[in-house]
Amino acid sequence: MTTVAEVLARAARQCSVTAPSSWITATADEHVEIRDDFLLETVDDIAERVDLPSPISAQTTIAGDGSETYDLPANFRRLHRDAYAVYDTYLDRPVLPVTTDGNWTYLQDLAVTGTDRFYKVTGYEGDFDISFYGFPSASVSITVSYVTRNWLINSGTAGYTFTDEDNDTMLLPRRVVEAGIVWRFRERKGIPYQDKYMEYEAMVARLSNDTRGRREVRFGHTKPVRWQDIVPPYIPSS
Repeated sequence: MTTVAEVLARAARQCSVTAPSSWITATADEHVEIRDDFLLETVDDIAERVDLPSPISAQTTIAGDGSETYDLPANFRRLHRDAYAVYDTYLDRPVLPVTTDGNWTYLQDLAVTGTDRFYKVTGYEGDFDISFYGFPSASVSITVSYVTRNWLINSGTAGYTFTDEDNDTMLLPRRVVEAGIVWRFRERKGIPYQDKYMEYEAMVARLSNDTRGRREVRFGHTKPVRWQDIVPPYIPSS
């Protein structure tokens, strides 16, 4: 595995920048740009586009207590882009997303009932919440699969802040991060960057495909119909 400092040094060489004696304490403009701008922009971009495995991704279990809103972990970045990202283990089915405040108000105003549960995520980095309709009772357990803010690891503990020059190890693929730093550096400096940008995009696309696992192409086959597909997802109270 490669340390964060080694990734920064390799990227710096490709940018014709001499690496500092310490990346953590470096204050020169080009070192700060590489460490604080281009590295973090690349990490954020990959995490926003790819559902990578643990410890970059994680699951948390929410035990119902009759409330509407529950805290999500402090390292929560976003939900997995998957129909089962929020899964009701009591009903054995996914919880359905509500993306607008208007739809959320509509559900509450009509006091709808039915076979489905709905959720809405609110908040900001470090302080996200998830709300449910209808409210999970004490017998309900909901599993949330999400992408964390983690992108490095130190002595088995994953994190998202570069503080240890010798032991903070990169969780993301080294070459992808290096390419992302280099093309961003070149763009800002007015240097031709398209070749490195295309290399970066190709590696991110391949990484995304690799994380999806085995896929099938089916001809003339339809998915079985469940009772949940027949019963309306919600029924107005009147």
